[in-house]
Amino acid sequence: MGVLIWKPMPEPVLAPAPRRAARLAGRAGLALTGSAVAAVLLLCLAGPSAAVPALGGDGPPWSFSAAPAATPVILLCAAAIVAGALGTGAGLYALRRGWRPAPGPMLAVSAAAVLALVLVPPAGSTDVLNYAVYGRIAALGHDPYVTAPAWLHAVGDPVGAFAPPAWRNAPSVYGPVATWAQQAASWLGGASMARTVFAWKAMAGLAFLLSALLLDRLAGPGRARRVRAHLLWSLNPLMLWHVVAGGHVDGLGTLLLLGAFLAARRGDLGTGPRGGSGGVGGGLVAGVLLGAAAAVKAPFALAGAGLFWAARRSPATLAATAAGTLAALAAAYATRGPEALANVAGKVASRALADPWRVVAAALGEGPEAAALEGRLALGAAVLAAALLCLRLPAAPSGPLAGPLAGPQAGLQAVRPALACCLGWLLTSPMQHPWYDALLFPLLALMPACRLDGLMLVRGVVTSLVYLPGAVGLLALPPAPLVRWAAEVYRPWVAPLASDVVIACVVALALAGRLGARPLPPGPALPAGAGRADQRTS
Repeated sequence: MGVLIWKPMPEPVLAPAPRRAARLAGRAGLALTGSAVAAVLLLCLAGPSAAVPALGGDGPPWSFSAAPAATPVILLCAAAIVAGALGTGAGLYALRRGWRPAPGPMLAVSAAAVLALVLVPPAGSTDVLNYAVYGRIAALGHDPYVTAPAWLHAVGDPVGAFAPPAWRNAPSVYGPVATWAQQAASWLGGASMARTVFAWKAMAGLAFLLSALLLDRLAGPGRARRVRAHLLWSLNPLMLWHVVAGGHVDGLGTLLLLGAFLAARRGDLGTGPRGGSGGVGGGLVAGVLLGAAAAVKAPFALAGAGLFWAARRSPATLAATAAGTLAALAAAYATRGPEALANVAGKVASRALADPWRVVAAALGEGPEAAALEGRLALGAAVLAAALLCLRLPAAPSGPLAGPLAGPQAGLQAVRPALACCLGWLLTSPMQHPWYDALLFPLLALMPACRLDGLMLVRGVVTSLVYLPGAVGLLALPPAPLVRWAAEVYRPWVAPLASDVVIACVVALALAGRLGARPLPPGPALPAGAGRADQRTS
């Protein structure tokens, strides 16, 4: 009798050697990427400066004491950011035109870059010092959601002595999972800010590399998709700068979120209306990991829209995903008092230096009524942008997973709505920082190539430059012409208007239906019958 046998689709045969222009663009992209990472490493090795905070004591992390001036530091930071974005863009350009480097060496180079950046002091931000202070408060038996760093500084604690002045009166605004990680770093580092920061950066570097491995797995067996994932994450200098060199907690949330997507894909969420045990179990695990990511930073909950959408055809799977998310959040916040939720909620109404509404806010004036109006405008814009992107983003890739647990229908249905919701918020929120893009680039890496790639790189450059130099405020620096221009022109006018232009471009392309994927060059035709179900007689 006839038996239906599934023959999986083989790896697509690559086209002949890519054109010379594609090869040159790919190599130039890697060279620019390497130069950007080298510039960041050089900046960190120079020791305390306008971009690198002082940690006190001996390493690790290790550096010299060159004491560079503020202007060359700012220029080097800006050069690294711009070169890094150009390198990533050149790599994506070459990839679309047939350039296919081996993914394995890319991952190995990323690991080497992460190791180097972990061993040097942080740069571009003092947030990692805040993490160390909050972890120290928790390790000493106090509540970081109630006790401000000013107390630790006042009692003469060796870690509290390095508490950044701007945050000394602000209790923690991070989720309980982030606080547990900060407390673990404090236990490892003891009464030393340098050792605590090193422990935290080691955790951040490990989370970054594990995220790279998960992305490689989620991308599937196709080389082009794997290379795209490594270009936008593993070797993306903007992410290496903010997540590893800067040590931002967003990298931990990214790891948990990608774990949720992998659990959802292995459970085949949404592939049928009944939802078997695999779908329910996968949904439950995905929900727990999503809740844990949101308990690192609240914005990661936005990606849950994608997971719930993927599970919509199965009420049992949808219920399991929601139950897992709520259970993880409830369990995490149950270990803390109500102040933890209140502090996170209070962060929603804040504004940051990279506020795209800064020019609009200046026109509205000061006061609570103007701030409330800006908040309503931003919320409405985020909802509209997310809805538009849900309708206009290109379809997410689909295809079989490699491995014995994968089914032929396993796909990435959750990526598209997750990216739409996260991008809608990231584009329009008054409270955003360049390291928030750790929520964006992994999702973008799992989508097909599209016009969002270049726009998001431009946005990353614009917002990153806002926070230069990073360790010392612009107003505290000597009044050099570059410093004055950055403080008086770039921050209040150029950056907000550039962000608004990016938003306008995204909306215009979406309305025109021009966000669609730019297909990669096809390879030679596959053998007849490849990837089809064959009829055989037994």
